[in-house]
Amino acid sequence: MQKLQNKLTRILEFDSSYEVVNLQPMKQIMFIFILFSFLWSDEKDIDVNHMIVKYKGQTIDCLIDSMGFEYIYYTPKDSVEMDSLKLKDIYYIYNDLNKIFHYSWSFEENVRRMENRTGNIYTTKGDTFNFIDIKFYKDMIQPEVYIKKNVENSAFIPMLEIEKIETDYSIISYASKRGFYYSFSLFFISTLLEINSDWKKGTRLFPAAANQLNDLMPNIQDIGLKDAGATYQSLTSLIPISVFGTMIYDVIRNKNQFYFTPIYKEKAFGRNMYVFSLKHILETRLHSLVYKVESTKFGGKVVRWIRKRLN
Repeated sequence: MQKLQNKLTRILEFDSSYEVVNLQPMKQIMFIFILFSFLWSDEKDIDVNHMIVKYKGQTIDCLIDSMGFEYIYYTPKDSVEMDSLKLKDIYYIYNDLNKIFHYSWSFEENVRRMENRTGNIYTTKGDTFNFIDIKFYKDMIQPEVYIKKNVENSAFIPMLEIEKIETDYSIISYASKRGFYYSFSLFFISTLLEINSDWKKGTRLFPAAANQLNDLMPNIQDIGLKDAGATYQSLTSLIPISVFGTMIYDVIRNKNQFYFTPIYKEKAFGRNMYVFSLKHILETRLHSLVYKVESTKFGGKVVRWIRKRLN
């Protein structure tokens, strides 16, 4: 405060043409005004609070300290002890300025699946909007959703004011693809195991593979296949069963409903918003392994050398 008073004195005494007797009252008035403005001002907490939302909707109100490759460190509200949480367990994080601080791969994938579909939006204020098209603006500083209500009307809705989006059942197309890959992968793995078993029994690798492939082939007489393979009927019957099974499962589990902001922090989502992807899991594990290797002195040199060669 003494420094501030000295500074004001120097400013007021800048013009030497004024007499000191005239400046003293002005300096006193300004000093009193500044002093009382500090004393009477409401000292507010200027820290930005964060809300960590998990995949089932549970929300943690906290102040984030730092975020690493695998963990995020935070101090819960009304607490002084720091806690941590794995990033893979977090759906997304937003702050009290209505900006998204961090979002997971599942969040991004859900947004991608909803785009260009019809459905309904339910807001945290209790409003409902029908739409014939929907797009997400991925500017997470001001996250918004663009909906086309009809041919003539459209609107922008803040993403963090949305409780739930319910799309039409065309979203079940992802279930049909997943069902096909499940059954096809099962047959592919079993075929590899059979080939390996025949190879260990003494059969050469190429004849062993040819025998297993013949079991999967249909009856095509034009190319010399007079009888269908032993596994062909199982292949053609189990794949449709797997496809329809996953589609029915997604309908029962309401996979056409996507949740965003819980109305209450204690209220869970209607379903788990985690998106299972074996490809994403393997990529994440690989990145984690590379990160751990790169954090060592020798591993860092090796990884940097490989990157230079690839670039």
